[in-house]
Amino acid sequence: MAANGSALQWGTVRSLTLAWILTLPVSIVLSSALFWVFRGIF
Repeated sequence: MAANGSALQWGTVRSLTLAWILTLPVSIVLSSALFWVFRGIF
């Protein structure tokens, strides 16, 4: 089934790919925002 592609669910593949691509930029933005917030507090 995997050889002819009938077992692949392209919606799931697309979601996983998007999650892999967006994880790093979102974590960078979140960590920098928290850094500036805590830097302003302390």
